[in-house]
Order: sequence, then C-alpha cells, then structure tokens
Amino acid sequence: MTPAGDEAGALPLHRPGPAEQTVYARAQELDATLRDAAQDLGFTLYVGDQGPIDGRVRDTDLIDRAAKAGASGPDAGTWVVSPRIEYAGEGAFLVRIVAVPPKGRELRVRVDTVKGPDVSARGLVMLRDLLSSATAERAAEHVREQKRVDDMGSWGVMSTLHSQGRAVLAVNGALFGAFVAYSVQRASGNDDPRVLYPLLALGTGVGIGTSLLASEEWDISTGEAWFLAGGAWWGTAAGIGIANGRHVQPLSDRYAWGVGGGLIGLGLGVFAATRSNIDEGDAVLLHSGGALGLMMGSIAELAYRGTTGTDVTPYTGAGYGAAFGIAGAGALATFVQVSPTRVMLIDLGAGLGGLAGAALASPLVFEDVTKTKARGWLAATAGGAVLGGGLAWALTNDHGDAPRQTGLARAAARYGMPTAGVVAQSPDGTPAYGAGWQGQF
Repeated sequence: MTPAGDEAGALPLHRPGPAEQTVYARAQELDATLRDAAQDLGFTLYVGDQGPIDGRVRDTDLIDRAAKAGASGPDAGTWVVSPRIEYAGEGAFLVRIVAVPPKGRELRVRVDTVKGPDVSARGLVMLRDLLSSATAERAAEHVREQKRVDDMGSWGVMSTLHSQGRAVLAVNGALFGAFVAYSVQRASGNDDPRVLYPLLALGTGVGIGTSLLASEEWDISTGEAWFLAGGAWWGTAAGIGIANGRHVQPLSDRYAWGVGGGLIGLGLGVFAATRSNIDEGDAVLLHSGGALGLMMGSIAELAYRGTTGTDVTPYTGAGYGAAFGIAGAGALATFVQVSPTRVMLIDLGAGLGGLAGAALASPLVFEDVTKTKARGWLAATAGGAVLGGGLAWALTNDHGDAPRQTGLARAAARYGMPTAGVVAQSPDGTPAYGAGWQGQF
C-alpha cells in the first residue's frame, strides 16, 4: 500500500497504480519479494486471499483478519502482513511493514528509509525480523513433534504437510484425464483398441501430472481438492444429461458435451477457490448442491411432462438441475462457512422429507395414473424434500456457521434483512403480528 508515512493530511492508503510511476515499480518488486520470503520462512500464502477489500486496511481491519480461520483449523487464526511504501525524495523510499500475529491484538511495525535499489533487500530483512519469533516457535514445535514420534518408535516426522489434498486431487485428476482421453477417442469414431489404450495412458498421465504440479505450486487442502473434483464430475454429469436430453447426434458427441461441462465446472471451482478459503464443509455443500439439483431438475421435467418417470428418463431436467445446483452451491460456499456434518444432516432431512411426501401421496399413482395425479405426486415429493431440508436446517442452526467477510456479507449486514413476528401488543395482551425490514439506514 502507499503512502507509508503518518503525517497529517497524508493521502489515504491505497494500492499504487501505474500512474504513480515512482512508487509503482518498487511496490511491485517489494510485493513479489515478500511473498517469496514468507514461503521461504515456512509460511503458507492462501490462494483465496486477495488482500484488503474496499480499502479495509485500518489497524482494526488487520486485527480482524488475523482472527480468521487459518490452515490449522477454524480457531487457529492467521498472520497478516501489510507492507507500505512511499517516495521520500532524492531516490529514497520510506518502507513500513506492519504485521499482526494470529488472533493477536497488537501490531508489530518496522520502519526504515532506504535507497531505491535496496527496497526489496531491506524489506526482506524487516519481514524476517517481524516473523522471527514465529519462525523460532515453529522450529521448536517441529523438534517437539519429532521427539514425540521418535519416542513412539515411528518413522518420519510429524509436521504440517504441504498440500494435504494432493492424493485426492491426483486420483480425481487421473480419472478425469482418462475420461477426457476416452471421450476424444469416441468422438473420433475410431474403435481400435491399439489407439484407445495408449490414449487412456496419456490422459491419465496428463491428469496426474497436472494435479501434482498444481499441488506443488499451491497449498491444496483436502476440502479444496474435493471441491474441485465435485465441480469437474458434477459438471460432466450435467453436460452428458443435457446432451442426452437434446438427443445430440451422433451419440459419440455426447461425451464431448460431458468433457465441456466438466471443464466448465472445474474452471468455476478454481475461480471460487481463489476467491475464498474452501474447506471440507464447502466441498460437501457443493456435492450436496449437485445431488439435490439433479433430483429437483428431474422432478421438474417429469412434472412438465406429466409422468412419474416409469416411461421416460428426465435427462434434460437432471442435467440442468445438476448444473444450477453446483453453480448455486459453489457460489454459496464462498459466502458462508458450514460444517460437513450439518450439510449431511440437511441432506438427510431432505431425503427423508421427499420419501415421506412420496409415501403420503402414493395413492395418486397406484392405478389410473393421469397427468394431474402424477404432477400431484411429484409436487408432494418435492415439497416434502424442501420441508425436510428446511426443518433439518432449523434444528441444526446453532449459530455456528459464520458468514465470510465478503462484499455480499458486508452488504447484508449493512442494509439489514427481513423480519416477521410479534411487532406490538395491545393493552389486553393481544399480540399484533407483522413483517418488516430491520437494518441500518
């Protein structure tokens, strides 16, 4: 950020742009140097952390960010480092680095005036001094863990692993690469196994290699790996479903639709992972959205046709439902933080509710099935699923799912939300019910 001074009347902190030619180049150089230095010191840069939003770089904002979820769990917190630079005249620059430890309430500051060519080197030294205590603590913890493992007679060193989702990503990457290779072979119209098997090996190798390269470059957690896998596979299912529903010819081209849907789902998953910290709960939420979307889309198509599905397969509804399901769940995952257990309980409630609705309305489809009766049975099934899922959501709502501090969440907190219930009471104790909007204006 710039400026770095604290004189009265100074410009507000902001990211230096190309128009600020004197500061911009040095700021870019300092930023790249500090990012590499942080990783060399053993820290992890979050892929989804895009830095301060809307100028939220006040001291209290840094402290709030330091209290958020870290790599070791939702209560671990995270280091926040805010470098500032300002041109001091005569080829010199004022460099200030502010750091806040995880869940800390104090700011650690280093300030120095250096010549332009020395900005990066001096910034690296200042960052090392600020994080030296943390590095020493991490080394001591590493030694303690190693001693504990040796005492237990085990092999290896217990420490925080880089890219814990590497295996999950590699397996799904291999399978998706093999599917892409098979789809290419089918689309070509060549059924020769002498072409298919080498192509499968090539696709599998490319999938594994890409996954391993990604996990080496970025710290991919298990939740992020399953999130990306969900986007790819549910996108593939959506593409194949839509292609079958549209009766794409020749049949081999439907595999290409599946590959296209998988690549779109994977791309959207990568975009979401770079915008927010994805965990296991978000991954389960994405898979849940795909499954529920597929079910609701199928019910919607069957209701449109006026059949119970015994004589037709709702490919189109299932495909579009899965697509909208993963898109909605993926977007929701970037705004809320929910536990995997709660998502699975809501899915269980939706499933049991749908079964209960279908059972209660089953007399409609015992005999003399008409379009009206079929639509009534489907509506009861869908309604039961919605009521069951809503009831499970209400019963598991312990206020433990905190919204992420994103633009949408801040807007909702600022502008309020709808309310309903008892708004007043008459002198004789009779309640008056109403609805309204509660928030800041």
